[in-house]
Amino acid sequence: MLNGSPLPVQIFEGFSLDEQDELRSIIEVFTYPAGETILRQNQQAVHLFILVTGEVEITHVPYDGPELTIGKLTSGGVFGWSSILGRKTYSSSVFATTDSRVYRIAAYKLQRFCEQHQESGMVLLEKIAMSVAQQPAKAHDQIMHMLRAVIACPEGKNPEE
Repeated sequence: MLNGSPLPVQIFEGFSLDEQDELRSIIEVFTYPAGETILRQNQQAVHLFILVTGEVEITHVPYDGPELTIGKLTSGGVFGWSSILGRKTYSSSVFATTDSRVYRIAAYKLQRFCEQHQESGMVLLEKIAMSVAQQPAKAHDQIMHMLRAVIACPEGKNPEE
């Protein structure tokens, strides 16, 4: 259960204690031991997750290849955002690599919060977007590393040489 102290994640910095109390009403707290699956690719996307403590790994299995590690997140990382993008299912799986604590928010509750608290809702969505925007760069690096290994194109070399 969350108490009246500030929420201990950077994404909630700048919110008043009253706003944080409102957010507490839509947040569920879960703990996952290392190795446990938090969500699975193709599972119905209904929750957004914010990592409070620990580390998680995000993986994706393309229809035509082996599992890819998309990245790792630490405290403040956001995942499960397919739920707030209106997608029916999650596009990746997420596993706890260390004992982890997460805040879980149902997408419909987040939407209701944003409708009822438009100004702070927009600030929260902006912070979520900023967190998500940092993740594709990590995926790009992973994919480039894998492509270099398969295609044998050394880093820094022009492929036409």
